[in-house]
Amino acid sequence: MENQLSLKKGITLLPLFAILTSSMIGMAWATLTSILLGIAGPAIILSICLAAVFCIFIGLCYAELCGALPFAGGEYVYTSRSIGKFWGFATGWFLLLAYGTMMPGEVIILSRIVSTLAPGMPIIVAGIAIAVIFGLINILGVKFSAIVQLILAALLFIGMGTFIISGIGSVNPINFTPFFSQGVVGMITVIPLMMLAFMGFDIAPQAVEEVNAPLRKVVFLIPLSIVFVAVFYLGVFLVAGGAAPDVLMRSTSDVPLIDVASLFLGDSGAAVIMIAGALGLVTTLNAFMIGASRLIYGMAVGGALPKVFSKIHPKYGTPYIALIALTIFGIAGALYQEILVVFQLSSAAIVIVYILICLSVMMLRKSEPDLERPYLVPGYPVLPIIGMIASLAALLIALTTIDGVGFILFLIWLVVGLVYYLTTIRKKDLSTFLKHK
Repeated sequence: MENQLSLKKGITLLPLFAILTSSMIGMAWATLTSILLGIAGPAIILSICLAAVFCIFIGLCYAELCGALPFAGGEYVYTSRSIGKFWGFATGWFLLLAYGTMMPGEVIILSRIVSTLAPGMPIIVAGIAIAVIFGLINILGVKFSAIVQLILAALLFIGMGTFIISGIGSVNPINFTPFFSQGVVGMITVIPLMMLAFMGFDIAPQAVEEVNAPLRKVVFLIPLSIVFVAVFYLGVFLVAGGAAPDVLMRSTSDVPLIDVASLFLGDSGAAVIMIAGALGLVTTLNAFMIGASRLIYGMAVGGALPKVFSKIHPKYGTPYIALIALTIFGIAGALYQEILVVFQLSSAAIVIVYILICLSVMMLRKSEPDLERPYLVPGYPVLPIIGMIASLAALLIALTTIDGVGFILFLIWLVVGLVYYLTTIRKKDLSTFLKHK
């Protein structure tokens, strides 16, 4: 497959680590704390640990595939080559849904925050402005957007760290008894939900062609980023559930963690949580623009999407047509404003991808045993199998909790993808592309 221009190597290891870690955070840690504690009780600490372990297993599968096939398009390339053309397209199609719905979802929340801070600005105007600004930031070059991500991610984790450090001394062990206050079922129920909270490490394969660093170091950032984020999640829930659980559960605020933060930080507590939460949203939005645009580019280069999306900006070396398309998705979010639906769609789509990635590791080991692999999944094949089972459980919960509108939209996306494949992709010969990759 010919492509007159190539992606520029503008990301070093530290900005890449910032992209992966900050893309996972968002604002759920501040807004859903009381809900998750209500479901699992103190045992949510165990839920987080188990979810992190399962995601590390999945992340190790990503690391092996990323090292063996370091190309933009990531999961689409892996599954196409290991399982076949149809499953490769299916992986890319569902990943497009996951990334594509994250974009408007983050825009919706950010537009509401901006309109709250600036009451005179309509939510729709704020949302459109946010989508356009981040579209432009990413078009101007991956190095520029990665530096922006690094700065914002540092501020995000400083904010979360401030909350954790200020409250850790007030944690009372008695608040963690009984540990299984909501039963073992409650603890298990939250595990798939927490797995979704680690979504973002999968961006690494999309940006790997633009990373200016040794590949072996790049792949190790995937599990490392999950461990790093897990420490912060554990810190937040330890402080929230161990220091002031009554205050948290009685809160009527949309961001209940503010009430807890105010106990340790006074009037500045609300500002710390809101600023950190907003930064979490911003960094997630920026990271998923990077990942989604490279996925679209990779699929277009491979022939699974219209070739126009493979165009690279002659000056900035970015897939600007793909970024323009994602900006339009963000603008749609500003107009639609149904946040629950878009995040439900994203949750269901990403775990389907995780299942296929775990399967791809095993299939590629059999079909191409001599393929150069700078990194190998330890404990093979046990770890990929466990990752696949955990992802299946997460998918069942995602599909059973999605509302009517979301389920209909999910089915529409499925049907449209199937029709597109049968009419456009099925008869295409992608073997040259996959052989090159």
